[in-house]
Amino acid sequence: MSQWEQVSEQFARLSLAADEAPVGMERVRAHEMALRLAQSNQSFAEEFVARVDLTQALYYVPDDPHTLVHFTWLRRALDPVHDLAEDDRHAVLWRLKWAIDLIEDLPEVPLSALVAAIDDVEEVYRAEGAALRPVHAARARLAHHLGDRDAVARELSAWLAEPRDKHSDCQACEHRGQSRVVAPDDPARALALLTPVIDGDLTCGEEPCTSLADAALLRLHLGDVEGAVSAFRRSWHLAQDDPSAALNVGTCLRVLLRLGNTDRAIDHLLPRLGWLDDLPSPWARMWFSATAAHVLDRAAAVGLAPDEIDERPVADVIRDLTATAEEIAAAFDARYSSTVVSQSLAAAHDPALVPTEPTLPPTRLPATAAPTGGRRSATRATASTNVLERAQSLSEALLTLDPATEDHVAAWLRDRDTLLPVQTPEQWAAVGLLDRVCAVDVPDDGHRAMLESAREASQRGGDDIGVIRCDGELALLDDGVERAREIAAHLESLGAHTEAGGLWRRLFHRRGGGELSDLERAADAYRAAQSHERALLCEVETAMALASTDPDPVSADARFSTLMPRIQDIPVLRSMALDVRSRMANAAGDSDTALTHLRSALEGRGLPERARIPLLLGLCEVLVEQNTYDELEEPAADLVAAATRLRDPVLLAHGQRFLGLAYVETGRPVEAAELLEAALPILREASPSLVGPAAWALGNALVGLGQWAPGRTAFATASTAFEAEARIMESGHAQWRAGNCAWDAGDLTAAAVHYESAAERAHASATVDLYLEALRSRAALRADTEDLTAGIADLDAALGLAQVLADEAGVGDDEFDAEVMEPHVLRQGAHLLAKHGEVDAAVARFAAAQALVGAEFEVLLRAEGAMVLADHDRLAEAEPVLREAVTSLHALGLVDERVNAAGALARALDRDGRGEEAEQVWQRYGPSA
Repeated sequence: MSQWEQVSEQFARLSLAADEAPVGMERVRAHEMALRLAQSNQSFAEEFVARVDLTQALYYVPDDPHTLVHFTWLRRALDPVHDLAEDDRHAVLWRLKWAIDLIEDLPEVPLSALVAAIDDVEEVYRAEGAALRPVHAARARLAHHLGDRDAVARELSAWLAEPRDKHSDCQACEHRGQSRVVAPDDPARALALLTPVIDGDLTCGEEPCTSLADAALLRLHLGDVEGAVSAFRRSWHLAQDDPSAALNVGTCLRVLLRLGNTDRAIDHLLPRLGWLDDLPSPWARMWFSATAAHVLDRAAAVGLAPDEIDERPVADVIRDLTATAEEIAAAFDARYSSTVVSQSLAAAHDPALVPTEPTLPPTRLPATAAPTGGRRSATRATASTNVLERAQSLSEALLTLDPATEDHVAAWLRDRDTLLPVQTPEQWAAVGLLDRVCAVDVPDDGHRAMLESAREASQRGGDDIGVIRCDGELALLDDGVERAREIAAHLESLGAHTEAGGLWRRLFHRRGGGELSDLERAADAYRAAQSHERALLCEVETAMALASTDPDPVSADARFSTLMPRIQDIPVLRSMALDVRSRMANAAGDSDTALTHLRSALEGRGLPERARIPLLLGLCEVLVEQNTYDELEEPAADLVAAATRLRDPVLLAHGQRFLGLAYVETGRPVEAAELLEAALPILREASPSLVGPAAWALGNALVGLGQWAPGRTAFATASTAFEAEARIMESGHAQWRAGNCAWDAGDLTAAAVHYESAAERAHASATVDLYLEALRSRAALRADTEDLTAGIADLDAALGLAQVLADEAGVGDDEFDAEVMEPHVLRQGAHLLAKHGEVDAAVARFAAAQALVGAEFEVLLRAEGAMVLADHDRLAEAEPVLREAVTSLHALGLVDERVNAAGALARALDRDGRGEEAEQVWQRYGPSA
């Protein structure tokens, strides 16, 4: 007889009530009350039940060594004098394993107590004839923490050799435990042990979440980045909102850091820092504190961490978290007389494991990793500390349009402060040239300062031409156009044709635009200086300027056709020309030619980063216009990578929008939502016209994830942005989608408001199909949630209102045909009526809709009407229609519709006691037919 069968009615009521209390301390306190009653009753049976229940409740609260008293009492309950039933003995044996787990997680409990507990469990298990798998598992973990790898191998072998029985842990948990003890010696074997768990062959309440996180780290260690990302995503999806899975969350954060995605790690950590106070064990607090400190430290190092957290400097938070982790690790080390725990902790949080570049597309750019001037670090530029050599290299690169020009500029901006001051006049003249050329790459506030520095350096170097050129650049900054022209002409008179050409060209490109004659003067000056490439540059820019005003795209393109042979071997010029030709082709509606030009330009070798960016942007735009999203991912990812190298947040947002859109349209909503959410704040400031499309794509991604409330917010954002751009039709569509999301989220008031807003915008923009959809949705919402009769009346009136709008707007039958839409409206009303039990009215509407259509639609409507009858147990009427319908639907290849009809018929037959016939219908017309 079980102990539960021997308790009093009073105790049973109290115990059962305790089982209903919320998980946590409230349930613990409720079972403690039951224990006190049992003790006052001096009932062994009641105390046994109370302590069994109490140890279960304590599983979900912070660990406390005092709770070991319950396990000790239950251990004594196995004494033969108590004659426990088999199930009760099993409950005790199971909890003795929990006692070992509890001791393992409490560093204040000495090693001798842990060893004694394992020895005692072994003795009990042997006495009970139970398999010793849990004992060998505990000894393997103990050997691991002692650093005894030989003992780990012995215990693991014994663990695997021992048979399984009902006292063994589930196979998924065992594989996870085995993987962890072998990982230090054999990560490949550790991953192989996890494979059946992460593949779904072995599962339990805790798995595969934990094993997926562990597998992600193991795959990174083994070089399988793609597999690591996949495992991380699956684990994060399961763990992200569960504080009890804080250890898994910490593992996921370390994976992100090892992928180089500090941006994502810090954004994921900050909302979860509050979990720390409620973590149940010192072991969990140690690991989560260490990981939190690690993420904050790495984020602070690249300018991604907040300055303060809860009004405390982030440095203080990092220090306290680190101290917490190190203090607990030291206690574990002291317990085991080893350094395994602290070494494992340090190895897992080694800053050297964090790459400087992200693997996943970044959501934000590091603030402090960018070189001066916001440009990428030089990769090809001369590393010389000789400023004369640097100036010579930059001058030659400029004149020949060498793609390495970017790298020379980046190198000077990066190294300038370490190379100054210089000594000789020649060196100062070189500094003047370097500063003047590179000033254009310095943000607005620093541009003037660097030009003034260049003038001073040129003056110290005795470079009179350099001083005059700087005067011309400074004049342009002050909008002194005529003064700059005078200086350019003066440079020509001095024979400084290269400097004159550069200033004439800068005049043409000044803010507000210059005159074509300035560009022609620049070309003449370069020819005089025998600078062939720079002269061709001016010719290309002239063709570009003329093309922008030429109403005839054919003649505009012809100018470039004549230029192409001469610029074919100059990558920068070739890419510029092809970029313009692609834009002209696309504007003329020839997107295929546009793509050809863009791809040809990007295939050119030696193209500098800045020349590639407009080509990539153009390519992405054309691919979106063509809806070729499967081809969009590659150039969009290229844009994101370029933005990361250049540390350009606006370019990153554009790349994120395109890549997010590619992910939405190719079935990767998780990745899409990450990128689009990150892009929106930047686009809102830098490119407001793109907020609508980006928010629309984000809404689609969130809908794909079933996140209705955030999806509603995204579509509402899109609507507002579209309206600001006077794109009223798109604003209306976004309102309608927001209404659908609000309805799915259960916010019916918001759904009604969105539908009404959608109808208003559709009416204002004469978008008749949207107007009808918005009216139908609002009517359906009213019928479903407010007033069925009034809602059906609104639904039936919608067609007439839409027809009035079509007539007023001059929309023909080829665009909107009320007769075509009428059966759809009837069908929608029929389903609403059926949902609310108005079966006869629903069937009548289905019949009315059938009379208006033919072919497949008629068969479908007939089947749906019969399904309503079957679902309401009117089998005599439904059966003959459904039997005919499933055959017809099968013949028509309408698989989902056939399965639905077969299911309705089979369920009705089964309820009618005709189970064999129901099975026959399902076998013949169900999913496997």
